[in-house]
Parts: sequence; C-alpha cells; structure tokens
Amino acid sequence: MFKVMVKRNIGIVLFLLLGFQSFGQNYTLEQCKELALENNLSLKDSKLKIDAADKVKKSAYTNYFPKVSASASLFKSSKGLLDIETPEMNLPVYNGNPENLANPTQFAYIPPFSIETLDYINTATLTAIQPIYAGGRIKKGNQLATLNQDVQQLQHDLNASEITVKTEEYYWNLVALNQKMITIENYQTLLQNLHKEINDFFEAGLTKKSDVLKVKLELNKIEGSKLELNNGIDILKMAFAQHLGLEDYENLSVKDSIVKINAPDVYYKNPEEAVKIRKEAFLLEKAVDAEVLQKRLTNGELLPELGVGVGGLYLDITDNDNFYGVVFASLTIPISDWWSGSYKKQEHNLKIEIAKNNQKEQSQLMQIQISKEYKALTESYKQIEIAKTSLIQSTEYLQELENSYDAGLTSLSDLLEAKAINQEANDALIDAKAKYKINIAKYKNVIGNY
Repeated sequence: MFKVMVKRNIGIVLFLLLGFQSFGQNYTLEQCKELALENNLSLKDSKLKIDAADKVKKSAYTNYFPKVSASASLFKSSKGLLDIETPEMNLPVYNGNPENLANPTQFAYIPPFSIETLDYINTATLTAIQPIYAGGRIKKGNQLATLNQDVQQLQHDLNASEITVKTEEYYWNLVALNQKMITIENYQTLLQNLHKEINDFFEAGLTKKSDVLKVKLELNKIEGSKLELNNGIDILKMAFAQHLGLEDYENLSVKDSIVKINAPDVYYKNPEEAVKIRKEAFLLEKAVDAEVLQKRLTNGELLPELGVGVGGLYLDITDNDNFYGVVFASLTIPISDWWSGSYKKQEHNLKIEIAKNNQKEQSQLMQIQISKEYKALTESYKQIEIAKTSLIQSTEYLQELENSYDAGLTSLSDLLEAKAINQEANDALIDAKAKYKINIAKYKNVIGNY
C-alpha cells in the first residue's frame, strides 16, 4: 500500500480550529456596536421621542406663568339697533300752584323727532391671568412631564441594549461561519491531496478505481457544503449590513476570532442585586410613580382654583372711543365634581395597587430570567469543553486510522469516515464557541451591564 502524508496538515488544521484565527477582516465588534447604535432606525426614533418629551416638559413649565389673551370684535348693522320716534306733543307746565295740577293752563310744545343709532360696535380686550392656587395641578403636571422624559430615556437605553445584543449575535454568527469556511477549505485541501495521491497510485496500478471514486464523492459533498455555507454567509451579511446601516454588504467582514474564552463565573452577578439596576426595573418604578401623580392630579381637580388678573377694554360706539382698565380675581370651587371625584380617587388607588403588584411580579420574573440565562451560559461553556474533547478524540482516531491505512490494515472508506467525523467535531467546536459568546452578551444584558 501507499502512504498518505496528512499528519502534518491535520496538526495545522487542529491549531487553526482551536485558535480560530482569521485574516483580512475589516470591522471589530466594538466598531459594529458603534455603527448599529449610530445608524439603527428604531434607535433614531427613540431619540426623537426623547426630544418630543423634552418639548412637552418645556410646555408644561409655561403653566407657571400668567396666561395672556387678546380678542377683538367688529360689528356693523344694516340699521341702528336703537330706533326711537316721538310725535309732536304739548306738555303741561306746572306753575307751582297745586290747584293747577289737575287743570293745567300752560303748555310747552314739543315737535316730533326720531333717533337711529348703534349701527356699529368695535371692541378690543387684553387680559393676563396669574394662577395663584390650582390644587397642585401645575406642579404635578410638570412632574409628570419630567417622568415622561425619564421614561423615554429609559426606553431609548433599553432599545440600545437590545440592539447591542443583536449586534453580537450577528457578529459571532458571522465569525463562526467564516471559521467554518476556513476549516472546510482546509479539509478540501486534504482531500484534494489524497485524491491526487490515490489517482497516481491507480494509474500505477497499485489501487482500485473505486478508491478514486470514493474520494471524488467526498469532494463533491465538500463542494455542496461550501455552496450552502457561502449562501448562508451572504444572507447573514445582508441582514447584518441592514442592522448596521451599511449599504454594501458584500464588502462587510469581521475582524475578530473566537480565541479568548472566560469561565462563566467571571460574569456572574447575584440575581436579586442585578434586578435593581435593570432598566426594566426603573421603568416599573416609573409606572408606579405615574399612577401616584395621576391620583394627585385628580385630587387637585377637586380643590378650589384661585387666580388674579388684569385687563384692558377698548370700546368704540357711536364715534366715542373709550378705554377701561380692570383688575379682577376669580375663585372656582368644583362642588358638583366632589361626588364623581371620590370614585376617581378610588380608581387611582386600585391602579396604584395594580402597578405595584406588576412591579413585584416582573421583578421576580426578571430574577428567574437572570438565573435562566446564567444556566444557559454555563451549559454553553460546558459544551465547549465537550466539543474540545470530541475534537481531540476524533483527531486521535483519525491519526490511528491513517497509520492503519498506511500499513494496509484499514479501508479507504473507514479513513474517509474518520475525516468526516473530525470535520464535524471541528464545526461543533466553532458552534459551541460562537453560542457561548452570544450567551455572554445575553447574560450581560439581563444583569444590566449593557
């Protein structure tokens, strides 16, 4: 039999796979995170919501200042509103003698006349009202506006954390596929060398044609696998480029390799403590605060409202211009609202209780989520150890079969099967490392580190 010189190549492949070296990529993980946070459309929307909340807050602050209003009205009638006509008449004249009251002897002549006026009225008013007391509604409204701004910021930060985790998922999956391409190409090179040597021996009459065909079939499988892998890489690049806000996905490549693997305990955090710094926990707290403020606003609507104001009135009637200055105060007591308001307050009390119960329940669920993600992290770490062991064992098995094949003690089919097992072990280690990196990102997110 003939000797297949592949031991040195196997050692090189094993070194590459255990180290996962890669060359010629452009983007590091941190660069990808920066691109995603800068270009992601959903994150841009959340920034706009923060700006909108800031405008709402500034608008609410203006309620502390006087409310100034102006109005004007012009009125023109087709005829005067005041139309008076009197006929001619003789009015008795009283001369001071009581006896003449019943039978007057002197009269005053009044000629007929008519009056038509008020055919137009022009007015203009300017008032300024300063609220003195409004049941605390202005203050609570401003507090609600501030709370809304805080909520929008927390939503933005939460969205940014989710985008960061998604970026790591894309990134490490692309790294894994690139590493698989390296391993499959190295495996293909080994098979091509093996095919050349077996073909040479076949032409020399030292082996059967079936052996040549077996290697060819294995090479065909490799070509099919490479095609599927290339398609998978292209699809992943498309999605990753869209996530990063890049137009050209074909030139997108990653720079890292999955080399350094830390044990899970490096990242561990007590679930009860971790929940306290979760953005979701702050949002739940804000939800309770919002219900409390809504209740106080309702209470304020049931209290008297006091305001003072000044104003001016310009009046133009029948060619007479007049300006009047006024000072006034107003007191409003919502007496009829007290009955319905009592039910509104009870409603808010129930909503506050619901918000607190939800806060407690979600906090418990988040602790469970943190524990679950840590278990997934430790499990994926153990999978790496298992995959490493499998790779070492499959490599030893392959080397033993090569020695047996060189000595003519085993068949080519067994050798090719051993190579396939070794290739599967390589891919399993790549997948395990990529999954572990992704699980690290997920765990960091649930403990509030993103």
